Amino acid sequence: MEFSMSLPLLLDPGARDPYRETFELARIAEESGFSTVTIGHHHFMPGNLPDPLTFLATVAARTDTLRVGTGIFQLPVHNPVRVAEQVALIDQISGGRVSLGVGMGWWPLEYQVHGSEFRQRGARMEEALKILRHVWTTENQGYEGRFWSFPELTVHPRPVQDPHPPLWVAGVADAAVDRAARLGDAWLCGPVQSLAKAQSCLDVYRASCAEHGTRPDWILRRYAWLGTDRKQVARDVLPHYVGGLMEHWRESAEDDIEKALFARLDAGEDVSPEEIAADRLLWGAPDDVVAQVQAYADATGCTHVHAAFGAGLPGSVAQASLGTFDEIAAMVRLFGREVIPAFAA
Repeated sequence: MEFSMSLPLLLDPGARDPYRETFELARIAEESGFSTVTIGHHHFMPGNLPDPLTFLATVAARTDTLRVGTGIFQLPVHNPVRVAEQVALIDQISGGRVSLGVGMGWWPLEYQVHGSEFRQRGARMEEALKILRHVWTTENQGYEGRFWSFPELTVHPRPVQDPHPPLWVAGVADAAVDRAARLGDAWLCGPVQSLAKAQSCLDVYRASCAEHGTRPDWILRRYAWLGTDRKQVARDVLPHYVGGLMEHWRESAEDDIEKALFARLDAGEDVSPEEIAADRLLWGAPDDVVAQVQAYADATGCTHVHAAFGAGLPGSVAQASLGTFDEIAAMVRLFGREVIPAFAA
C-alpha cells in the first residue's frame, strides 16, 4: 500500500519564511514514510494557493526523495502550454519527483477572471490534457485545437520523467471518470465521496480503461484525523471537524448520495458525525485507521491512499484546515509509526 498526504497551508504573515511550518511538515512526511505530498489550488480564497506550482518547486528543493503534486490544479482555467513549462521545470528541480493532479473546480469566478469559460470546462479539460501530453512528448510540433492553437515549438526544459510527469485526473461524473481513463495516468477519487459512490465511479473507470486499452490506476483520497484515543477524537474533534467539512461540501456537492445527505440534514434529521464519517473519513486511533484502510482495500482493491489531515474546511477562512502545526505534525508522525508499517509488504 502506498500512502500520500495533503500539505495544510500554514501561513505566518510577515515572517521571513512565512510558510516554514508547511515546508517542515513536508520534511516530516518524508521521514514518516509518505511517498507524496500534494497542495491544492484556488484563486481569491485566503486559505488556498493561487499558484501551487511555484509552491511545489520550493517543497521539492527542501526535500530529497518525497514526490510532490497538486491535488488538484484547476487545469481548464489556465493555458496548458504555460502549465507544461512550469511542471517540466519542477520535474528538473526535483529530479523527476512531480505529479500533476488536475480537476475542473466549481467556482465560475475563477474562470471568468482568467479569460476561460466555466460552461466549457469539460471540453477545455479534455483539450488541455491532450496538449500537456503533446508538448511533453514531442519537439518542434504545433497544435490546432478548439480553445488553444500554436505553431511549431518545443517546451523547455524537457521533463525528466519518461514519457512525462504522471497526470492524475479527478472527477466523479461519468464523463470525468471516463476522461481520467482515456487521458490520465490515474483517477483521483474525491475525498467527500462515500464508499458507495467511489465504487460506482470505479466501475465506470475500470470499464473505460478496458475499452480504451489503458492501465487502471487510482488514488483514494480521504480526510483524516488521527489521535491516540478514539473516544477523545469522537468527543472533542469529530463534531467540529465534520461540521466544517459539511459547510465546505455544500459548495461543491456533485452526486446524488451527497445531495441526499444534505436533504436529510436540511429536513432536521439528527445525523451523527460518526455516521457521516463512517465511510468518508479516516479517523480515530491508529488501530481504527488501520482497520478503515483495510476495509477500503477489501471493498475496492485500492493500493494508494491519500490522507488529508484536518483538511477540507471552507477556503474563505485564512486557514482552510483544522489543527495547529504541532497537532498535524503529531498526526503525520503517528500515522508513519503505527499505520504505514501495518501495510508494509
